Amino acid sequence: MSAHPEILVCGAGPSGLVMALALLRNGASVRLIDREPTSRLGQRGAGIMPRSLELFHALGISQDIIEKSIPAPKAVVYQMPEGTQPLSKFDMWPPVEATAKYPFPNVIMLGQDHLEQVLRTALREVGCEVEWGTTLVSFEQSPSSVRTVLSRPHNGPNGEHIQINETSTFRYLIGTDGARGVVRKALGLSFLGETSNAHNLVVGDVMVHGLDPKLWHMWGQFENNWLSLRPTEVPYMFSFLLSGPEIDHTTIVQRPELLKPIFVEYTGRRKDIVFGDVVWLSTYRPNIRMVNKFSSGRVFVAGDSAHIHSVTGGQGMNVGIQDSFNLAWKLALVTRNLAPESLLDTYNEERTPVVAAMLNQITALLQETRTEKNQAVDVRTRRTAISAWKYNGGVLQLGVNCRWSSIVLDEQSPDETDLDDDEFADFGDDFPFEEEEENEDEFSSANDAYLERPLGAGDRAPDAPGLVIHKHPASTKPISRLFDVLSDSKHSLLIFNDNPNRCSSAMRLLGSFPRDAVQAVIVLRPQAQLSPEVSAVADWVIEDHNGHAYSAYSLREDCDIVVVRPDGLIGAILRSGKGLLRYFDAVFKRPSL
Repeated sequence: MSAHPEILVCGAGPSGLVMALALLRNGASVRLIDREPTSRLGQRGAGIMPRSLELFHALGISQDIIEKSIPAPKAVVYQMPEGTQPLSKFDMWPPVEATAKYPFPNVIMLGQDHLEQVLRTALREVGCEVEWGTTLVSFEQSPSSVRTVLSRPHNGPNGEHIQINETSTFRYLIGTDGARGVVRKALGLSFLGETSNAHNLVVGDVMVHGLDPKLWHMWGQFENNWLSLRPTEVPYMFSFLLSGPEIDHTTIVQRPELLKPIFVEYTGRRKDIVFGDVVWLSTYRPNIRMVNKFSSGRVFVAGDSAHIHSVTGGQGMNVGIQDSFNLAWKLALVTRNLAPESLLDTYNEERTPVVAAMLNQITALLQETRTEKNQAVDVRTRRTAISAWKYNGGVLQLGVNCRWSSIVLDEQSPDETDLDDDEFADFGDDFPFEEEEENEDEFSSANDAYLERPLGAGDRAPDAPGLVIHKHPASTKPISRLFDVLSDSKHSLLIFNDNPNRCSSAMRLLGSFPRDAVQAVIVLRPQAQLSPEVSAVADWVIEDHNGHAYSAYSLREDCDIVVVRPDGLIGAILRSGKGLLRYFDAVFKRPSL
Protein backbone atom coordinates (compact mmCIF):
# COMPACT_ATOMS: atom_id res chain seq x y z
CA MET A 1 0.00 0.00 0.00
CA SER A 2 1.11 3.58 -0.58
CA ALA A 3 1.79 5.89 2.34
CA HIS A 4 -1.40 7.82 1.61
CA PRO A 5 -4.06 5.44 0.25
CA GLU A 6 -6.57 7.08 -2.07
CA ILE A 7 -9.55 4.85 -1.22
CA LEU A 8 -10.99 4.08 2.21
CA VAL A 9 -13.04 0.88 2.47
CA CYS A 10 -15.15 0.89 5.62
CA GLY A 11 -16.19 -2.63 6.69
CA ALA A 12 -14.19 -5.88 6.48
CA GLY A 13 -16.91 -8.42 5.80
CA PRO A 14 -16.88 -10.41 2.53
CA SER A 15 -17.91 -7.44 0.36
CA GLY A 16 -15.28 -5.15 1.89
CA LEU A 17 -12.54 -7.76 1.72
CA VAL A 18 -13.30 -8.54 -1.94
CA MET A 19 -13.52 -4.80 -2.68
CA ALA A 20 -10.11 -4.13 -1.16
CA LEU A 21 -8.52 -7.16 -2.83
CA ALA A 22 -9.94 -6.35 -6.27
CA LEU A 23 -8.88 -2.70 -5.98
CA LEU A 24 -5.35 -3.64 -5.00
CA ARG A 25 -5.05 -6.18 -7.83
CA ASN A 26 -6.18 -3.40 -10.19
CA GLY A 27 -3.42 -1.08 -9.03
CA ALA A 28 -5.36 1.16 -6.62
CA SER A 29 -4.17 2.13 -3.13
CA VAL A 30 -6.50 1.11 -0.31
CA ARG A 31 -7.02 1.38 3.41
CA LEU A 32 -9.44 -1.13 5.00
CA ILE A 33 -11.00 -0.54 8.43
CA ASP A 34 -13.60 -2.27 10.58
CA ARG A 35 -15.25 -1.05 13.77
CA GLU A 36 -15.19 -4.50 15.39
CA PRO A 37 -12.16 -5.29 17.59
CA THR A 38 -11.59 -8.60 15.80
CA SER A 39 -13.05 -10.81 13.08
CA ARG A 40 -16.56 -12.20 13.51
CA LEU A 41 -17.31 -15.78 14.45
CA GLY A 42 -19.96 -17.90 12.80
CA GLN A 43 -21.24 -19.48 9.61
CA ARG A 44 -23.63 -16.61 8.73
CA GLY A 45 -23.82 -16.42 4.91
CA ALA A 46 -22.30 -19.82 4.08
CA GLY A 47 -23.68 -20.61 0.61
CA ILE A 48 -21.20 -19.72 -2.14
CA MET A 49 -22.93 -19.52 -5.51
CA PRO A 50 -21.25 -20.66 -8.76
CA ARG A 51 -20.82 -17.11 -10.05
CA SER A 52 -19.08 -16.09 -6.80
CA LEU A 53 -16.76 -19.07 -7.13
CA GLU A 54 -15.87 -17.93 -10.66
CA LEU A 55 -14.98 -14.50 -9.31
CA PHE A 56 -12.92 -16.06 -6.52
CA HIS A 57 -11.12 -18.02 -9.24
CA ALA A 58 -10.28 -14.72 -10.94
CA LEU A 59 -8.77 -13.55 -7.64
CA GLY A 60 -6.68 -16.72 -7.43
CA ILE A 61 -8.32 -18.13 -4.28
CA SER A 62 -10.94 -20.57 -5.60
CA GLN A 63 -8.90 -23.70 -4.93
CA ASP A 64 -8.29 -22.77 -1.30
CA ILE A 65 -12.02 -22.11 -0.84
CA ILE A 66 -13.03 -25.38 -2.51
CA GLU A 67 -10.63 -27.39 -0.35
CA LYS A 68 -12.06 -25.89 2.85
CA SER A 69 -15.73 -26.17 1.83
CA ILE A 70 -18.31 -28.96 1.70
CA PRO A 71 -20.95 -29.67 -0.98
CA ALA A 72 -24.45 -28.32 -0.47
CA PRO A 73 -26.19 -31.09 1.52
CA LYS A 74 -29.46 -32.81 0.66
CA ALA A 75 -32.29 -31.65 2.96
CA VAL A 76 -34.55 -33.98 4.93
CA VAL A 77 -37.82 -32.97 6.63
CA TYR A 78 -38.97 -35.22 9.48
CA GLN A 79 -42.43 -36.43 10.37
CA MET A 80 -43.61 -34.99 13.68
CA PRO A 81 -44.15 -35.47 16.58
CA GLU A 82 -41.62 -38.33 16.77
CA GLY A 83 -39.14 -36.49 14.55
CA THR A 84 -37.32 -39.62 13.35
CA GLN A 85 -39.04 -40.70 10.10
CA PRO A 86 -38.26 -38.66 6.96
CA LEU A 87 -41.30 -36.95 5.51
CA SER A 88 -39.41 -35.82 2.40
CA LYS A 89 -35.90 -35.44 1.00
CA PHE A 90 -34.84 -32.90 -1.58
CA ASP A 91 -31.87 -30.95 -2.90
CA MET A 92 -31.87 -27.23 -2.17
CA TRP A 93 -29.57 -26.85 -5.18
CA PRO A 94 -29.60 -30.05 -7.26
CA PRO A 95 -26.00 -31.03 -8.12
CA VAL A 96 -25.03 -31.03 -11.79
CA GLU A 97 -21.94 -31.97 -13.75
CA ALA A 98 -19.47 -29.28 -14.75
CA THR A 99 -19.46 -28.30 -18.42
CA ALA A 100 -17.03 -26.47 -20.68
CA LYS A 101 -18.90 -23.19 -20.21
CA TYR A 102 -19.63 -23.63 -16.50
CA PRO A 103 -16.67 -25.15 -14.61
CA PHE A 104 -18.17 -24.37 -11.17
CA PRO A 105 -21.87 -25.24 -11.54
CA ASN A 106 -22.70 -26.21 -7.95
CA VAL A 107 -23.28 -24.37 -4.71
CA ILE A 108 -20.69 -25.07 -2.02
CA MET A 109 -20.86 -24.31 1.71
CA LEU A 110 -18.17 -22.53 3.69
CA GLY A 111 -18.69 -20.56 6.86
CA GLN A 112 -18.34 -16.82 6.43
CA ASP A 113 -15.67 -16.69 9.14
CA HIS A 114 -13.54 -19.21 7.21
CA LEU A 115 -14.15 -17.46 3.88
CA GLU A 116 -13.02 -14.20 5.43
CA GLN A 117 -9.84 -15.89 6.63
CA VAL A 118 -9.01 -16.88 3.05
CA LEU A 119 -9.67 -13.34 1.83
CA ARG A 120 -7.59 -11.75 4.60
CA THR A 121 -4.69 -14.06 3.76
CA ALA A 122 -4.90 -13.02 0.10
CA LEU A 123 -4.97 -9.37 1.16
CA ARG A 124 -1.96 -9.85 3.40
CA GLU A 125 -0.02 -11.21 0.43
CA VAL A 126 -0.54 -7.91 -1.42
CA GLY A 127 0.37 -5.81 1.62
CA CYS A 128 -2.98 -4.95 3.17
CA GLU A 129 -4.13 -5.64 6.73
CA VAL A 130 -7.53 -4.96 8.23
CA GLU A 131 -7.39 -2.16 10.82
CA TRP A 132 -9.61 -3.64 13.53
CA GLY A 133 -11.34 -1.45 16.10
CA THR A 134 -11.24 1.56 13.78
CA THR A 135 -14.53 3.40 13.41
CA LEU A 136 -15.63 5.92 10.81
CA VAL A 137 -17.02 8.70 13.01
CA SER A 138 -17.97 11.15 10.26
CA PHE A 139 -17.06 12.36 6.79
CA GLU A 140 -17.65 15.30 4.50
CA GLN A 141 -17.17 15.61 0.77
CA SER A 142 -15.60 18.26 -1.42
CA PRO A 143 -15.47 18.26 -5.23
CA SER A 144 -12.08 16.52 -5.13
CA SER A 145 -11.91 14.50 -1.89
CA VAL A 146 -13.59 12.97 1.15
CA ARG A 147 -12.44 14.18 4.55
CA THR A 148 -12.97 11.58 7.29
CA VAL A 149 -12.75 11.45 11.07
CA LEU A 150 -11.66 8.02 12.28
CA SER A 151 -11.53 6.68 15.83
CA ARG A 152 -8.78 4.10 16.11
CA PRO A 153 -7.07 2.13 18.91
CA HIS A 154 -3.82 3.42 20.35
CA ASN A 155 -1.47 2.32 23.10
CA GLY A 156 -1.39 4.90 25.90
CA PRO A 157 1.73 5.95 27.84
CA ASN A 158 1.17 3.20 30.39
CA GLY A 159 0.36 0.50 27.86
CA GLU A 160 -3.40 0.94 28.17
CA HIS A 161 -5.61 0.77 25.06
CA ILE A 162 -7.32 4.04 24.22
CA GLN A 163 -9.21 5.41 21.22
CA ILE A 164 -7.89 8.49 19.46
CA ASN A 165 -9.40 10.51 16.64
CA GLU A 166 -7.61 10.87 13.33
CA THR A 167 -8.51 13.13 10.43
CA SER A 168 -7.64 11.69 7.02
CA THR A 169 -8.45 12.65 3.46
CA PHE A 170 -9.17 10.20 0.63
CA ARG A 171 -10.25 10.55 -2.97
CA TYR A 172 -13.09 8.07 -2.46
CA LEU A 173 -14.93 6.30 0.37
CA ILE A 174 -16.71 2.94 0.05
CA GLY A 175 -19.18 1.80 2.68
CA THR A 176 -19.28 -1.97 3.13
CA ASP A 177 -20.15 -1.57 6.81
CA GLY A 178 -23.49 -3.39 6.80
CA ALA A 179 -27.15 -2.51 7.13
CA ARG A 180 -26.57 -0.62 10.38
CA GLY A 181 -23.41 1.07 9.12
CA VAL A 182 -22.50 4.73 9.17
CA VAL A 183 -21.95 5.40 5.48
CA ARG A 184 -25.44 4.82 4.07
CA LYS A 185 -27.08 6.73 6.91
CA ALA A 186 -24.69 9.67 6.62
CA LEU A 187 -25.38 9.87 2.87
CA GLY A 188 -29.12 10.02 3.59
CA LEU A 189 -29.90 7.21 1.17
CA SER A 190 -33.34 5.66 1.52
CA PHE A 191 -33.51 1.96 2.42
CA LEU A 192 -36.69 0.84 0.71
CA GLY A 193 -38.35 -2.50 1.36
CA GLU A 194 -39.91 -4.44 4.19
CA THR A 195 -39.05 -5.94 7.57
CA SER A 196 -41.10 -8.87 8.78
CA ASN A 197 -41.86 -8.94 12.51
CA ALA A 198 -43.87 -12.14 12.21
CA HIS A 199 -40.99 -14.53 11.52
CA ASN A 200 -38.15 -13.65 13.82
CA LEU A 201 -35.44 -16.29 14.00
CA VAL A 202 -32.68 -17.31 16.35
CA VAL A 203 -29.61 -18.20 14.32
CA GLY A 204 -26.22 -19.61 15.22
CA ASP A 205 -23.91 -22.61 15.36
CA VAL A 206 -24.13 -25.54 17.78
CA MET A 207 -22.18 -28.75 18.34
CA VAL A 208 -24.36 -31.83 17.71
CA HIS A 209 -23.67 -35.56 17.96
CA GLY A 210 -25.97 -38.23 16.54
CA LEU A 211 -27.00 -36.59 13.26
CA ASP A 212 -25.90 -37.56 9.76
CA PRO A 213 -23.29 -34.91 8.85
CA LYS A 214 -24.15 -35.16 5.15
CA LEU A 215 -27.81 -34.13 5.52
CA TRP A 216 -29.55 -30.83 6.21
CA HIS A 217 -32.12 -31.69 8.91
CA MET A 218 -35.46 -29.87 9.41
CA TRP A 219 -38.38 -30.28 11.82
CA GLY A 220 -41.73 -28.50 12.01
CA GLN A 221 -43.20 -25.79 9.82
CA PHE A 222 -41.76 -22.39 9.01
CA GLU A 223 -44.91 -20.59 10.18
CA ASN A 224 -44.87 -22.31 13.61
CA ASN A 225 -42.25 -24.22 15.57
CA TRP A 226 -39.42 -24.84 13.13
CA LEU A 227 -35.79 -25.95 13.46
CA SER A 228 -33.16 -26.28 10.74
CA LEU A 229 -29.77 -27.89 11.40
CA ARG A 230 -27.33 -27.65 8.50
CA PRO A 231 -23.98 -29.47 8.63
CA THR A 232 -20.84 -27.35 8.26
CA GLU A 233 -17.22 -27.88 7.29
CA VAL A 234 -16.39 -28.15 11.02
CA PRO A 235 -16.91 -31.74 12.30
CA TYR A 236 -20.04 -32.07 14.49
CA MET A 237 -20.89 -28.36 14.16
CA PHE A 238 -24.29 -27.50 12.68
CA SER A 239 -25.64 -24.10 11.71
CA PHE A 240 -29.17 -23.63 13.04
CA LEU A 241 -32.26 -21.57 12.28
CA LEU A 242 -34.95 -21.60 14.96
CA SER A 243 -38.40 -20.02 14.98
CA GLY A 244 -41.47 -20.33 17.17
CA PRO A 245 -44.22 -18.09 18.58
CA GLU A 246 -43.28 -18.85 22.18
CA ILE A 247 -39.56 -18.17 21.86
CA ASP A 248 -38.18 -15.23 23.83
CA HIS A 249 -35.41 -14.17 21.49
CA THR A 250 -33.78 -11.64 23.81
CA THR A 251 -33.58 -14.06 26.73
CA ILE A 252 -32.14 -16.87 24.60
CA VAL A 253 -29.34 -14.65 23.30
CA GLN A 254 -28.47 -13.77 26.89
CA ARG A 255 -28.78 -17.36 28.11
CA PRO A 256 -27.67 -19.82 25.38
CA GLU A 257 -28.13 -22.79 27.71
CA LEU A 258 -31.89 -22.42 27.19
CA LEU A 259 -31.50 -23.60 23.60
CA LYS A 260 -30.77 -27.26 24.40
CA PRO A 261 -34.21 -28.15 25.82
CA ILE A 262 -35.84 -26.25 22.93
CA PHE A 263 -33.83 -28.28 20.42
CA VAL A 264 -34.95 -31.49 22.13
CA GLU A 265 -38.58 -30.36 22.16
CA TYR A 266 -38.61 -29.25 18.51
CA THR A 267 -36.93 -32.41 17.21
CA GLY A 268 -38.70 -34.90 19.48
CA ARG A 269 -35.32 -36.67 19.65
CA ARG A 270 -34.60 -37.16 23.37
CA LYS A 271 -32.24 -40.13 23.18
CA ASP A 272 -30.28 -40.34 19.94
CA ILE A 273 -29.16 -36.70 19.55
CA VAL A 274 -26.79 -34.93 21.93
CA PHE A 275 -26.72 -31.13 21.75
CA GLY A 276 -23.44 -29.61 22.94
CA ASP A 277 -22.00 -26.13 23.19
CA VAL A 278 -23.52 -23.19 21.34
CA VAL A 279 -20.61 -21.69 19.40
CA TRP A 280 -22.34 -18.51 18.29
CA LEU A 281 -25.88 -17.15 18.16
CA SER A 282 -27.89 -14.07 17.33
CA THR A 283 -31.41 -13.00 16.40
CA TYR A 284 -32.58 -12.37 12.87
CA ARG A 285 -35.61 -10.67 11.32
CA PRO A 286 -36.32 -11.23 7.62
CA ASN A 287 -35.40 -7.99 5.83
CA ILE A 288 -35.69 -7.23 2.14
CA ARG A 289 -34.40 -3.73 1.45
CA MET A 290 -32.20 -1.74 -0.92
CA VAL A 291 -30.95 1.80 -1.37
CA ASN A 292 -32.42 4.17 -3.92
CA LYS A 293 -28.93 4.66 -5.39
CA PHE A 294 -25.52 3.11 -4.85
CA SER A 295 -23.46 6.29 -4.65
CA SER A 296 -23.51 9.97 -3.88
CA GLY A 297 -20.61 12.12 -5.00
CA ARG A 298 -17.36 10.40 -4.05
CA VAL A 299 -18.95 7.93 -1.65
CA PHE A 300 -20.27 4.47 -2.61
CA VAL A 301 -22.10 1.67 -0.84
CA ALA A 302 -21.93 -2.06 -1.54
CA GLY A 303 -23.03 -5.34 0.00
CA ASP A 304 -25.32 -5.19 3.05
CA SER A 305 -24.82 -1.43 3.18
CA ALA A 306 -26.74 -1.23 -0.10
CA HIS A 307 -29.17 -4.16 0.11
CA ILE A 308 -30.24 -6.86 2.54
CA HIS A 309 -31.91 -10.13 1.66
CA SER A 310 -33.96 -12.82 3.30
CA VAL A 311 -32.06 -15.99 4.22
CA THR A 312 -34.17 -17.69 1.52
CA GLY A 313 -31.97 -18.47 -1.47
CA GLY A 314 -28.66 -17.56 0.18
CA GLN A 315 -28.08 -14.51 -2.04
CA GLY A 316 -26.96 -11.61 0.16
CA MET A 317 -23.22 -12.22 0.41
CA ASN A 318 -23.00 -13.33 -3.22
CA VAL A 319 -24.74 -10.22 -4.54
CA GLY A 320 -22.40 -8.07 -2.46
CA ILE A 321 -19.35 -9.76 -3.97
CA GLN A 322 -20.60 -8.84 -7.43
CA ASP A 323 -21.08 -5.24 -6.28
CA SER A 324 -17.42 -5.15 -5.29
CA PHE A 325 -16.18 -6.61 -8.56
CA ASN A 326 -18.31 -4.18 -10.58
CA LEU A 327 -17.02 -1.08 -8.81
CA ALA A 328 -13.39 -2.03 -8.13
CA TRP A 329 -12.01 -2.08 -11.69
CA LYS A 330 -13.80 1.15 -12.59
CA LEU A 331 -12.63 3.00 -9.50
CA ALA A 332 -9.07 1.75 -9.96
CA LEU A 333 -8.95 3.06 -13.54
CA VAL A 334 -10.20 6.45 -12.38
CA THR A 335 -7.68 6.74 -9.53
CA ARG A 336 -4.91 5.74 -11.97
CA ASN A 337 -6.11 8.57 -14.25
CA LEU A 338 -6.82 6.10 -17.04
CA ALA A 339 -10.60 6.61 -17.12
CA PRO A 340 -12.98 9.56 -16.76
CA GLU A 341 -14.95 9.94 -13.53
CA SER A 342 -18.13 9.47 -15.55
CA LEU A 343 -17.28 5.75 -15.69
CA LEU A 344 -18.22 5.55 -12.00
CA ASP A 345 -21.84 6.44 -12.83
CA THR A 346 -22.21 3.03 -14.45
CA TYR A 347 -21.83 1.31 -11.05
CA ASN A 348 -25.26 2.53 -10.03
CA GLU A 349 -26.62 2.04 -13.55
CA GLU A 350 -25.54 -1.60 -13.73
CA ARG A 351 -26.16 -2.79 -10.16
CA THR A 352 -29.51 -1.19 -9.30
CA PRO A 353 -31.64 -3.22 -11.78
CA VAL A 354 -29.86 -6.47 -10.89
CA VAL A 355 -30.37 -6.07 -7.14
CA ALA A 356 -33.98 -4.90 -7.56
CA ALA A 357 -34.80 -7.96 -9.66
CA MET A 358 -33.00 -10.26 -7.23
CA LEU A 359 -34.94 -8.86 -4.26
CA ASN A 360 -38.22 -9.39 -6.10
CA GLN A 361 -37.14 -12.96 -6.75
CA ILE A 362 -36.25 -13.53 -3.10
CA THR A 363 -39.58 -12.01 -1.99
CA ALA A 364 -41.42 -14.52 -4.16
CA LEU A 365 -39.27 -17.37 -2.83
CA LEU A 366 -39.90 -16.29 0.76
CA GLN A 367 -43.64 -16.20 0.14
CA GLU A 368 -43.46 -19.73 -1.24
CA THR A 369 -41.39 -20.89 1.74
CA ARG A 370 -44.09 -19.58 4.07
CA THR A 371 -46.71 -21.67 2.26
CA GLU A 372 -47.26 -25.03 3.94
CA LYS A 373 -46.27 -28.03 1.85
CA ASN A 374 -49.76 -29.54 1.85
CA GLN A 375 -51.46 -26.37 0.65
CA ALA A 376 -51.81 -25.26 -2.96
CA VAL A 377 -49.23 -22.61 -3.81
CA ASP A 378 -50.69 -19.44 -5.22
CA VAL A 379 -50.16 -19.78 -8.98
CA ARG A 380 -49.22 -16.16 -9.61
CA THR A 381 -46.72 -16.14 -6.72
CA ARG A 382 -45.12 -19.27 -8.09
CA ARG A 383 -44.93 -17.97 -11.64
CA THR A 384 -43.52 -14.66 -10.46
CA ALA A 385 -40.81 -16.57 -8.61
CA ILE A 386 -40.11 -18.69 -11.68
CA SER A 387 -39.90 -15.59 -13.90
CA ALA A 388 -37.52 -13.91 -11.49
CA TRP A 389 -35.44 -17.06 -11.24
CA LYS A 390 -35.30 -17.33 -15.02
CA TYR A 391 -34.79 -13.74 -16.11
CA ASN A 392 -32.24 -12.83 -13.46
CA GLY A 393 -30.13 -15.87 -14.19
CA GLY A 394 -31.36 -17.86 -11.21
CA VAL A 395 -30.06 -17.94 -7.68
CA LEU A 396 -26.90 -19.53 -9.07
CA GLN A 397 -26.32 -16.04 -10.57
CA LEU A 398 -24.68 -17.40 -13.72
CA GLY A 399 -27.07 -15.43 -15.91
CA VAL A 400 -26.83 -12.08 -14.12
CA ASN A 401 -25.91 -9.48 -16.73
CA CYS A 402 -25.89 -5.80 -17.63
CA ARG A 403 -27.07 -5.85 -21.25
CA TRP A 404 -28.73 -2.45 -20.79
CA SER A 405 -25.56 -0.65 -19.65
CA SER A 406 -24.54 2.53 -21.45
CA ILE A 407 -20.94 1.27 -21.77
CA VAL A 408 -21.90 -2.12 -23.25
CA LEU A 409 -21.73 -2.38 -27.03
CA ASP A 410 -23.11 -5.20 -29.19
CA GLU A 411 -22.82 -5.06 -32.98
CA GLN A 412 -24.69 -8.31 -33.52
CA SER A 413 -28.15 -8.12 -35.05
CA PRO A 414 -30.90 -7.90 -32.39
CA ASP A 415 -32.38 -11.27 -31.55
CA GLU A 416 -36.09 -11.51 -30.91
CA THR A 417 -35.45 -14.08 -28.17
CA ASP A 418 -33.39 -11.64 -26.12
CA LEU A 419 -34.92 -10.20 -22.97
CA ASP A 420 -36.11 -6.63 -23.37
CA ASP A 421 -33.87 -4.35 -21.35
CA ASP A 422 -36.65 -2.08 -20.12
CA GLU A 423 -38.68 -5.02 -18.87
CA PHE A 424 -35.68 -6.30 -16.93
CA ALA A 425 -34.94 -2.95 -15.36
CA ASP A 426 -38.56 -2.40 -14.34
CA PHE A 427 -39.17 -5.92 -13.08
CA GLY A 428 -42.16 -5.98 -10.75
CA ASP A 429 -45.60 -7.48 -10.23
CA ASP A 430 -46.51 -6.95 -13.89
CA PHE A 431 -43.36 -8.59 -15.23
CA PRO A 432 -44.40 -10.79 -18.18
CA PHE A 433 -44.19 -14.52 -17.76
CA GLU A 434 -45.06 -17.45 -19.95
CA GLU A 435 -47.96 -19.72 -19.22
CA GLU A 436 -46.07 -22.76 -18.00
CA GLU A 437 -47.37 -26.09 -16.83
CA GLU A 438 -46.79 -26.66 -13.13
CA ASN A 439 -44.43 -29.50 -12.27
CA GLU A 440 -41.85 -30.34 -9.64
CA ASP A 441 -38.80 -29.77 -11.86
CA GLU A 442 -39.92 -26.43 -13.29
CA PHE A 443 -38.70 -24.22 -10.49
CA SER A 444 -35.22 -25.73 -10.21
CA SER A 445 -34.51 -25.86 -13.94
CA ALA A 446 -35.97 -22.57 -15.20
CA ASN A 447 -32.64 -20.79 -14.88
CA ASP A 448 -30.97 -23.30 -17.22
CA ALA A 449 -33.32 -22.39 -20.08
CA TYR A 450 -32.36 -18.76 -19.71
CA LEU A 451 -28.64 -19.48 -19.68
CA GLU A 452 -28.84 -21.02 -23.14
CA ARG A 453 -29.99 -17.85 -24.92
CA PRO A 454 -27.62 -16.41 -27.58
CA LEU A 455 -24.57 -14.72 -26.10
CA GLY A 456 -24.79 -10.94 -25.89
CA ALA A 457 -22.69 -8.04 -24.69
CA GLY A 458 -23.26 -7.57 -20.97
CA ASP A 459 -23.49 -11.31 -20.32
CA ARG A 460 -21.09 -13.39 -18.24
CA ALA A 461 -18.10 -14.48 -20.32
CA PRO A 462 -18.15 -18.29 -20.59
CA ASP A 463 -15.16 -20.51 -19.92
CA ALA A 464 -13.50 -22.87 -22.43
CA PRO A 465 -11.10 -25.70 -21.48
CA GLY A 466 -8.74 -27.71 -23.67
CA LEU A 467 -6.68 -24.78 -24.93
CA VAL A 468 -3.20 -25.07 -26.35
CA ILE A 469 -1.13 -22.03 -25.39
CA HIS A 470 1.24 -20.92 -28.15
CA LYS A 471 2.19 -17.63 -26.52
CA HIS A 472 1.57 -16.17 -23.09
CA PRO A 473 3.04 -13.44 -20.87
CA ALA A 474 6.38 -14.50 -19.42
CA SER A 475 5.13 -14.48 -15.83
CA THR A 476 2.12 -16.69 -16.54
CA LYS A 477 2.14 -20.36 -15.53
CA PRO A 478 1.14 -22.97 -18.12
CA ILE A 479 -2.64 -23.11 -18.38
CA SER A 480 -5.29 -24.73 -20.53
CA ARG A 481 -8.59 -22.84 -19.92
CA LEU A 482 -9.95 -19.44 -20.89
CA PHE A 483 -10.77 -18.41 -17.32
CA ASP A 484 -7.02 -18.48 -16.63
CA VAL A 485 -6.36 -16.27 -19.65
CA LEU A 486 -8.94 -13.63 -18.71
CA SER A 487 -7.68 -11.02 -16.27
CA ASP A 488 -9.29 -9.40 -13.22
CA SER A 489 -7.13 -6.31 -13.78
CA LYS A 490 -7.24 -5.87 -17.57
CA HIS A 491 -9.73 -5.80 -20.39
CA SER A 492 -9.19 -8.89 -22.56
CA LEU A 493 -9.60 -8.42 -26.30
CA LEU A 494 -10.47 -11.85 -27.74
CA ILE A 495 -9.96 -12.08 -31.49
CA PHE A 496 -11.67 -15.14 -33.00
CA ASN A 497 -9.91 -14.88 -36.34
CA ASP A 498 -6.55 -15.92 -37.79
CA ASN A 499 -6.62 -13.34 -40.59
CA PRO A 500 -3.37 -11.37 -40.17
CA ASN A 501 -4.93 -8.14 -41.40
CA ARG A 502 -7.84 -8.46 -39.00
CA CYS A 503 -5.59 -9.17 -36.03
CA SER A 504 -3.08 -6.48 -36.89
CA SER A 505 -5.66 -3.74 -37.38
CA ALA A 506 -7.37 -4.55 -34.08
CA MET A 507 -4.10 -4.42 -32.17
CA ARG A 508 -3.07 -1.18 -33.85
CA LEU A 509 -6.27 0.39 -32.60
CA LEU A 510 -5.51 -0.86 -29.10
CA GLY A 511 -2.33 1.19 -29.22
CA SER A 512 -4.43 4.27 -28.49
CA PHE A 513 -5.31 2.92 -25.05
CA PRO A 514 -3.25 1.99 -21.96
CA ARG A 515 -1.47 -1.29 -22.61
CA ASP A 516 -1.18 -2.07 -18.91
CA ALA A 517 -4.99 -2.15 -18.75
CA VAL A 518 -5.68 -4.15 -21.95
CA GLN A 519 -4.42 -7.50 -23.25
CA ALA A 520 -4.82 -8.89 -26.76
CA VAL A 521 -5.72 -12.58 -27.08
CA ILE A 522 -5.84 -14.29 -30.49
CA VAL A 523 -8.00 -17.44 -30.43
CA LEU A 524 -7.11 -19.82 -33.27
CA ARG A 525 -9.08 -22.73 -34.61
CA PRO A 526 -7.30 -26.11 -34.38
CA GLN A 527 -4.06 -26.19 -36.38
CA ALA A 528 -4.59 -22.72 -37.82
CA GLN A 529 -1.42 -20.79 -38.63
CA LEU A 530 -0.60 -17.23 -37.62
CA SER A 531 2.16 -15.09 -39.03
CA PRO A 532 5.12 -14.49 -36.70
CA GLU A 533 4.68 -10.73 -37.10
CA VAL A 534 1.15 -10.78 -35.71
CA SER A 535 2.00 -13.31 -33.02
CA ALA A 536 4.84 -11.08 -31.84
CA VAL A 537 2.56 -8.16 -30.95
CA ALA A 538 -0.20 -10.22 -29.31
CA ASP A 539 -0.11 -10.85 -25.56
CA TRP A 540 -1.61 -14.33 -25.97
CA VAL A 541 -1.97 -16.75 -28.87
CA ILE A 542 -4.15 -19.71 -27.94
CA GLU A 543 -5.44 -22.62 -29.97
CA ASP A 544 -9.00 -23.79 -29.30
CA HIS A 545 -7.91 -27.42 -29.62
CA ASN A 546 -11.26 -28.95 -28.55
CA GLY A 547 -13.50 -26.30 -30.11
CA HIS A 548 -15.04 -25.19 -26.81
CA ALA A 549 -14.14 -21.51 -27.16
CA TYR A 550 -15.62 -21.12 -30.65
CA SER A 551 -18.69 -23.04 -29.51
CA ALA A 552 -19.22 -20.93 -26.37
CA TYR A 553 -18.61 -17.68 -28.24
CA SER A 554 -20.92 -18.54 -31.10
CA LEU A 555 -21.27 -15.05 -32.54
CA ARG A 556 -23.47 -13.67 -35.30
CA GLU A 557 -23.10 -11.41 -38.31
CA ASP A 558 -19.31 -11.77 -38.67
CA CYS A 559 -18.69 -10.43 -35.18
CA ASP A 560 -15.32 -11.92 -34.30
CA ILE A 561 -14.04 -9.55 -31.59
CA VAL A 562 -15.11 -9.89 -27.95
CA VAL A 563 -14.01 -7.56 -25.16
CA VAL A 564 -14.19 -9.10 -21.67
CA ARG A 565 -14.12 -6.68 -18.75
CA PRO A 566 -12.08 -7.26 -15.57
CA ASP A 567 -15.27 -8.31 -13.75
CA GLY A 568 -15.78 -11.21 -16.16
CA LEU A 569 -18.68 -9.66 -18.09
CA ILE A 570 -18.61 -9.11 -21.85
CA GLY A 571 -18.20 -5.40 -22.51
CA ALA A 572 -18.49 -5.61 -26.28
CA ILE A 573 -19.13 -7.95 -29.22
CA LEU A 574 -17.82 -6.26 -32.36
CA ARG A 575 -17.42 -6.56 -36.09
CA SER A 576 -15.66 -3.26 -36.74
CA GLY A 577 -12.65 -1.24 -35.70
CA LYS A 578 -14.98 1.72 -35.28
CA GLY A 579 -16.93 -0.26 -32.70
CA LEU A 580 -13.73 -1.15 -30.86
CA LEU A 581 -12.77 2.51 -30.60
CA ARG A 582 -16.30 3.41 -29.56
CA TYR A 583 -16.26 0.89 -26.71
CA PHE A 584 -12.87 1.84 -25.32
CA ASP A 585 -13.62 5.56 -25.71
CA ALA A 586 -16.44 5.06 -23.20
CA VAL A 587 -14.09 3.36 -20.73
CA PHE A 588 -10.67 4.98 -21.07
CA LYS A 589 -9.35 8.48 -21.46
CA ARG A 590 -7.87 8.98 -24.90
CA PRO A 591 -4.29 10.24 -24.73
CA SER A 592 -3.56 13.75 -25.94
CA LEU A 593 -2.14 13.83 -29.46
